[in-house]
Amino acid sequence: MATWFKKELGDGTEAFTPSNQIVDSYLPAFAAAGSPTDMAVFSRYDLRENMVTVYFSPAAKNLAEKFSAEPCDKPIFEKGLGLLVGDQRSVGNLFPETKGA
Repeated sequence: MATWFKKELGDGTEAFTPSNQIVDSYLPAFAAAGSPTDMAVFSRYDLRENMVTVYFSPAAKNLAEKFSAEPCDKPIFEKGLGLLVGDQRSVGNLFPETKGA
């Protein structure tokens, strides 16, 4: 199983700038990687912890390393996890349980 990566960005306000930096860095990294449809970054805001966490798919490893993200388990696709940046097809490719949902 390929390794996912995560990075805690802070609360909603603190997460704004690093989230934008990730989005801005995505396209050049995506092109350099050969435009893989499974290269994506997802985000989740945990209301109780007041924390935004981003999850980099295995194909986004180089981008994850640029932002000092740490290896983690694959996140569970549930309410609150959304695509921050990437090909919309990556949702179904990386989380097949969402197909038809």
